[in-house]
Amino acid sequence: MTARLATPRALSGLRRSFSEFLGLPVVIVLGFVVLAHTIDRIDNTAGPREGWGPLRTFLSQYVGDTQSAISMLSTIAGSLISVTSITFSILLLAVQQGAATLNSQIVDHYLRRRANSAWFGFFVGVSLFVLITLVQTTHTTAPVLGVMISTLLGAVSLVALVVLIYTTIDQTRPVTAIATIREAAVAARARQLPLLAATAEPSGPPGDGIPVLAATGGYLTRIDVGGLTRALEAHPGRHLVLTLPVGGFVPPGGAVAVVVGGPADPALVEAVGAALAIEDQRDVAHDPAFSLDHIGTIGWTAISTARSDPAVGAIAVHALQRLLHDWAAPVPRAPSSRIAYRDRLPDQVLDAIESLVVAAAESRQHQSLALILRALARSLPVLPATQQHGVARLVATVAPSLASHLPTRMLREDAAGLIAAFRRIGRPDAAARLSEILAHVVEESREGAGRG
Repeated sequence: MTARLATPRALSGLRRSFSEFLGLPVVIVLGFVVLAHTIDRIDNTAGPREGWGPLRTFLSQYVGDTQSAISMLSTIAGSLISVTSITFSILLLAVQQGAATLNSQIVDHYLRRRANSAWFGFFVGVSLFVLITLVQTTHTTAPVLGVMISTLLGAVSLVALVVLIYTTIDQTRPVTAIATIREAAVAARARQLPLLAATAEPSGPPGDGIPVLAATGGYLTRIDVGGLTRALEAHPGRHLVLTLPVGGFVPPGGAVAVVVGGPADPALVEAVGAALAIEDQRDVAHDPAFSLDHIGTIGWTAISTARSDPAVGAIAVHALQRLLHDWAAPVPRAPSSRIAYRDRLPDQVLDAIESLVVAAAESRQHQSLALILRALARSLPVLPATQQHGVARLVATVAPSLASHLPTRMLREDAAGLIAAFRRIGRPDAAARLSEILAHVVEESREGAGRG
């Protein structure tokens, strides 16, 4: 017996669009619509001019009659729409250029930034407010507040355009863009901790059981651990092994989980399937490995001959080093849990660093390789034993990469620093391997200089 699960594409696409970008602008625009109707009601219930207060009387001298108000609002509305549309087009081109320079995933993080969606909602809301006020002015005898607030919002919008332009350009800078991606990875990891705290690390292969299959291909974006726990509570003796990590891709009909421990009730298999969301795109908000892949891709592109930009590569290396420290501490797990889920994220950080080592070997960027070795040497003493073992595993990749470079001063010093770090943590085998390669490279360089 198997179960196939799928998330309706239209529903998942709508949910993603609102969670990524549309939610906040829609709320802001609705707020301006309500404000426009409220201001119109206040203007219509103001009564005759003789009963106005001093503030309304003072403002009315700048509004004039209804025709003057309509002319002023028409000018404001036309200017706002024209300037906003042109500015947004330029900003989108700037974001596209930044994505072409760094990585296409820059667009994902630009859309998810709340400040950006708030700015877009503000400009659309102000334009709509002025248009609604313009329409309502035709039946309002004295649209004093409507005209004055529209004028004020128009002035604020023009000033805010300068801020929006700066913030957008700033977000396309490599330092800001990579920092934003790293912050998204840290935030997604924090959201993942309840899943890890409620599950156990699997001790081996899942074994025989009832597989839960995906009806359509896609990425595992979210796991409802509460729903899985409730489903297993009604079926004593059954265990669940999640074979796919968050962010993992599954083809149509592929297994995402296995129910073990005896024959499975179809209701249990169906409940497990309902708790696992399969979608067409990975979710930055709940998938820390997605942002990690973004940084790794940016670093690989910068360090390799695809772009040959050591400066951006250095920013990516430092971002990965920070993530290595952020995620080094052991995460509390639940050994007695009936749900098994393997935490692959710490190893994925080292995999990303290893990819940069390969890129440095391909491009012969000695300064990038030296920076990576320096980062590993400084991080090694404070990492837990499991992570230290993972860094030692990288020696198999670092050694041939080191052998492909000329022994520059910084490369010799940083390689020696990593060798010393391995010796301090009790990894003489890794230290000996690197020391042997470094000595060989230096000797070959000397022989070549002597022959020259």
